[in-house]
Amino acid sequence: MSEYNTSREQGDSGGVRAQPLGNITKNEATALNRGFQVNHLTGEIIESEPTAKLARAERFALQATARTILGKDHRTWKCMSRKAPMQQIEIIKSNAHGKASYKGLYVCARLWTCPVCAAKISERRRVELVQALATAKAQGLTVKLLTLTVPHGIGDDVNALLASIKNAWRRTSTGRAGKAFRKLLGVKGTIRALEVTYGQNGFHPHLHVLLFLEGNVTNNAVQGLFAPLWQDACTKAGLPRPSDAHGCRVDDGSKAAAYASKWGLESEMTKSHIKKGKAGGMTPWDFLRAVLDDGPDAAKYRALFKVYADAFHGQRQLHWSKGLKSLLEVGEVSDEELAILDQDNCHTLAKLVTPEWRAIMHARAQAAVLDVAEDRPEDLHALVAALYARYQAYLKRRADG
Repeated sequence: MSEYNTSREQGDSGGVRAQPLGNITKNEATALNRGFQVNHLTGEIIESEPTAKLARAERFALQATARTILGKDHRTWKCMSRKAPMQQIEIIKSNAHGKASYKGLYVCARLWTCPVCAAKISERRRVELVQALATAKAQGLTVKLLTLTVPHGIGDDVNALLASIKNAWRRTSTGRAGKAFRKLLGVKGTIRALEVTYGQNGFHPHLHVLLFLEGNVTNNAVQGLFAPLWQDACTKAGLPRPSDAHGCRVDDGSKAAAYASKWGLESEMTKSHIKKGKAGGMTPWDFLRAVLDDGPDAAKYRALFKVYADAFHGQRQLHWSKGLKSLLEVGEVSDEELAILDQDNCHTLAKLVTPEWRAIMHARAQAAVLDVAEDRPEDLHALVAALYARYQAYLKRRADG
């Protein structure tokens, strides 16, 4: 059986005391803090406002959608749904910020395809970027933000487009002109971010680059030197020549700081595969939203998400130039490590056996359980018990035919 460690569930003898089910067992919405209601038996959001809890519920829903698209052979299929080997499934709560989460589950760490892992990894990469900019400022370095795009069309192969963009970027550093640019401006290093959106011209992969310079140089100077370098590199890589107006944009340190501070959040300058598309564009997460809504174009967006997942598999989203992390005093941490970070600075609210976890999964109540763990931990025992009883009744009906 489960173990529950919430303060109101412990009897005087230390044993677990059963809690009355009360309204938890009723098939009705129970009001929670922070502005929305959830059906605890189904996990369904009844009425909602934009909140952190709603965002978490959506991530679990989108992850389930991605799982059905990608299939059982993809790592995301098992993510947050299967018990990790030799682990105990637990509901834990952070001692630092009070957020609840699950421990002991398999984690895929696939930030291109898993909304749950992407949220955790990108937020922790954001912290790295903010730290890097602070250190760069203390060292007297100048930072510029480059936004680099290439012309593309609806029929372009996204795999070929990605390969050509990477080829073009490489030419900006290995060719004679690229080396001269770096020497002239005193480039100490770069952080390159790969992003993608989708619009009327198909997939639109593009680069954001943080450029760390020794000297104090104007945006116009960087633009005048790098724009023709980027155009030449693209044509040599087999791409159309980027336009003078849109191919290369240079912003100063304040824009670079804004970019880094928002990284990992759904906002204007952050990773495009996480935020919602604007001005008619879509992100891969929007593909999942369209499939989840099951509209008339759901099959189209299922296919597009599969194309995207195949194309971006193995791509590095953030790339630091050699030696820059050491210079800016940022440690080396893998995406896999970031996906499970901070689980040590927590206390356990409940330990679950596998059938109880299956009951939570069956009800699609992963987010709802965490909501209760954060706001009303005294009800956690009753909620899990109700979900488990409901799941057992379902299994019995199925067995009886």
